[in-house]
Amino acid sequence: MMNPSLILVRHVMGLLILTGALALTDRIVAFEPLAKQEISFVKKNGTVDVFVGGQNFTTLNYGTYAKTIVYPIFSPSKIAMTRNWPMDPGSVNESHDHAHHKSMWISHKINGVDFWSEKGGSIRTKTVTTKFNDRTDNAILTTSDWMQKGNQRRILSDQTVYWFGGDQKSRWIQCFVKFQATDGDVRFDDTKEGLFAIRTHPHLRLTAAATGGAAAVDHAFGNVINSEGITGKAVWGKRARWMLYFGRINDQPVSIAMFDHPTNLRHPTPWHARDYGLVAANPFGLHHFLGQEKGSGAYTLPSGESLELRYRVEFFDGIASPETIEEKYDQFASAKMLSPQPATSNEMKPGPATEDVRSPTTNGRLK
Repeated sequence: MMNPSLILVRHVMGLLILTGALALTDRIVAFEPLAKQEISFVKKNGTVDVFVGGQNFTTLNYGTYAKTIVYPIFSPSKIAMTRNWPMDPGSVNESHDHAHHKSMWISHKINGVDFWSEKGGSIRTKTVTTKFNDRTDNAILTTSDWMQKGNQRRILSDQTVYWFGGDQKSRWIQCFVKFQATDGDVRFDDTKEGLFAIRTHPHLRLTAAATGGAAAVDHAFGNVINSEGITGKAVWGKRARWMLYFGRINDQPVSIAMFDHPTNLRHPTPWHARDYGLVAANPFGLHHFLGQEKGSGAYTLPSGESLELRYRVEFFDGIASPETIEEKYDQFASAKMLSPQPATSNEMKPGPATEDVRSPTTNGRLK
């Protein structure tokens, strides 16, 4: 028997076709399982390029900005799926707003220190590992310190694993972040601004009009639906197991799905999902999202303890069907996603530029 929420989602996507929000030529398709493609890495100073089947998929950049970002991100047909600005300062045909929205990233306000906006602190990567003692060959493991600006006091540490994969129809990134209270109690503040986020290509905006601090753009072809069948701007702040953005980028049908793992804190998570392309899983902003008492969403991690969170983002050529997303979610939900053991000889420490204390400038770049 089909999941009732999936029936609703399928019905709503049918209505989108009938109302013209989704073109008939962009018909919803169910993707058949295809052979997985080989993953390879090329390390450079401050970056790791990721290749799927010999084709450039993305770059993990841990040495240029006030935090690690994943940019650019390409679909199998080489369509850029996330925004270009501010990484490309001369980027045209997109709004130059929210300079801290850098493609894909992890950040939040911790103990009152605003890492999200990059104004209060920076996240300094210490080590990057791509080879492990087991058979894992598609992962990058980073360790980082979250440093307060000014006094350069460490607030917390994290160990983050990024797994990469793909086939001829999609590319995916799974993320396991382990926050560690290494320097006293850690409070994840009750704010809508966080935590695991992407900023989509501007063509996937829900509106071309100026909104939420984002300037107007010439075109917007985006739609969104969540696992509960909610669509459009109404998805903001709602709890959901997954989010599906779909539409056209450069006249090509595409989809982006984001998944919240069932083991995560406060699953299903509320989503900080704006109509200008910001999509963020955030279990802490309960005051803003759910109208609860101010501060009720804050979460304190006692000194010496850790918090583990798991997410997945998948980038499709074509409009993914609800059945496909539900199947992908079930696969993700059953994954244990344990951190692999690094091979002791393969830790790659950042060079001098990233060993220095990070001090973000007004555009988020390092001095």
